[in-house]
Amino acid sequence: DKPTVSGNTVHITFPNSMMKGELLKARPKLLKYFRQKLNNYSIDFQITVNEEEEKRYAYTPQEKYNKLLEKNKELAKLKSIFKLDL
Repeated sequence: DKPTVSGNTVHITFPNSMMKGELLKARPKLLKYFRQKLNNYSIDFQITVNEEEEKRYAYTPQEKYNKLLEKNKELAKLKSIFKLDL
């Protein structure tokens, strides 16, 4: 999901703790940059992990195909017409 802003806090949700950890490593530099560029030294990040978010991402070719198929049912016709495999 997109980050949201509430007052001076930017709320960021990640699908796993590894991504949260990467942002936490870069947090001091990011905060410094945003605070200087926006001339607002009260800005802060609130970072949360929502494991349910990870389920929305497609990883395998079959999962990617299924996601695309949800958006456009005509994809199944194309797959059949051109005899495509995953």
